[in-house]
Formats: sequence, structure tokens, C-alpha cells
Amino acid sequence: MNITQLAKQIGISRKLLHRHIKRGCPTDSLESALLWRSKNLDLTQTKQGRITGNTGGGKSKPGSQVNATTIKAIQPHEVERIVNERTLTKIIPNRYFERVDWLVAALKEAGVTVTGGQVVDIQDTLFSTYLDEIVYGYFEIDGSFKLPPLFEMRINTKEHKSRIAALDQLLSEYNQ
Repeated sequence: MNITQLAKQIGISRKLLHRHIKRGCPTDSLESALLWRSKNLDLTQTKQGRITGNTGGGKSKPGSQVNATTIKAIQPHEVERIVNERTLTKIIPNRYFERVDWLVAALKEAGVTVTGGQVVDIQDTLFSTYLDEIVYGYFEIDGSFKLPPLFEMRINTKEHKSRIAALDQLLSEYNQ
């Protein structure tokens, strides 16, 4: 492949491509050159990694320079808030409230007799209470969250019925 064409397809200058070639960048195809760049270049040193939107190749436009007023640094307490919100609204619901089998095991160990449908209802109540008391109440998070797949199922669909049947099967195994 022609160096000029490859450089144009990648979106870099010929001079920069020659420097990359000296470092081992292949020139046989665009795909192999892009793969090499993704493995060997620091993202912050590429056009795609620029935070100002400056695409290079000319003088900077007024207002495109980074300064203290352009970027508002995220403060440590803000990072902590973001991590907590993500944990409470995405990770915990998907990790714990999707695992209905854990609830089945706990109920069976306690000697409680339930059906698959009742387990889903209990899990739904626990999830709603978690949201009301912990997420919206104690932490006062107004952010959105993605429901665990079990709670996105429409009741009485084939998928929902098969999930209930699987829970009933699990419950019968515990009863033996």
C-alpha cells in the first residue's frame, strides 16, 4: 500500500507514518496499521484522544485552547459520588436482585415453603424496598438505573413462565 494513501486513510501525516514505520508499524493494510497503532500508541497522543476537539494540521482556532476555565476538574468527592451512584443503581441491583436462586436457597434453608412465582414476588418487593429506602431515601439519588433482566420481563410471557418453571424446579430439588 502507498504510504501517502495509508497516512491519509489513518488521518495522520506522511511524516508521522514514517516515524511509526520505523517503530514497527506495518504498511500492508489499513487494518494492520490501525491494530498496531491501538497496541503501541498512547491514546492521549493521538487525534482521537484530544480533549479540545482540535484535529491538528493547522493553527488553533480561538477558544480551542485548554485553560483552567475550559475544563472543570472533577473533584475527589465528585468522583466518589459518581462511583457510589453507579454501584447503588447498577452494580448491586444487577448482581444481587437478578440472583433469585440465592433467595430460593435462603428460604429453603429457613424451612419456608414457596413457589417460583412467590419467590419472584418476594424478590420484587425486596428490590422495590431497596430502591425506596436505600437509593432514593438514605442516599437521595435521583439518577436512573437499569432494571435487572428478571424485572424487565413481561408477566405471563413465555420467557417469564420458563423462569418461574426453572425456579419451581430448583425449589423441588431443595425439597428432596
